Amino acid sequence: MASSAPSRFDWGAVGASSGVLSLGAAAWYWSAHQAAGMAAMGDMPMPPTLWLSVQGLLVFAMWLVMMQAMMLPAALPVFLLYRRCLQRDSARPLKQAVFCAAYALVWSGFALLMTLLQALGEWLGWLDPMALRLPPLLGAPILLLAGVYQMSQAKAACLAHCQSPLGFLQHHARPGALGAWRLGLHHGLYCVGCCWALMLVLLVVGAMSLWGMAALALLVLAEKLLPLGAAWRRGSGVLLLAGGVLLALWP
Repeated sequence: MASSAPSRFDWGAVGASSGVLSLGAAAWYWSAHQAAGMAAMGDMPMPPTLWLSVQGLLVFAMWLVMMQAMMLPAALPVFLLYRRCLQRDSARPLKQAVFCAAYALVWSGFALLMTLLQALGEWLGWLDPMALRLPPLLGAPILLLAGVYQMSQAKAACLAHCQSPLGFLQHHARPGALGAWRLGLHHGLYCVGCCWALMLVLLVVGAMSLWGMAALALLVLAEKLLPLGAAWRRGSGVLLLAGGVLLALWP
């Protein structure tokens, strides 16, 4: 894999960046539209979701869009780095598209998992279909879990991969479109390993809360792109733990 700098302006990188950011912006717009629609309904009770119908597919689409909105901007630097590594490869457009599709597929699987968790929560009566927020005594353990995971070695290992992906790309790259597919899946799994606990916090702040989505997305973006060090990760973990304790004691 070549990694030398291009000799001219890379309009392809501009196009790829524009495409990813446009998809992310569209996902954020759709999420904001959904949140505004829920807010306009006020305290009007919502009947349980009809899972074996089009409504169930729409709920999955909602989670799918939310995951892409929160993760695509943070993944853009990796997409561009992979493109640069392939700059002398005649199959670069295909490999880049396959890599990105595999990454998106992993987060689509996580969106399906969140959909199943919502279905289980509604069935047990724990989750309000309107706000998609757990009651405080159930939300507190989620915050505690997220706080503990923030300070764990597993989180540190996955985050180190996401912060320094060049070595991963060079070590795990394989020839052909199948190699690009496996590379995208591999990177996506590391990314889920880094962020899954933070995504569960959506069920505490309310998945229909736009500010909650934005705060978590900014935290993910800062963790991946800024040289904040382990102290930031541990500090955010302590805040999550404190939030869990407060939520349990003063619901």
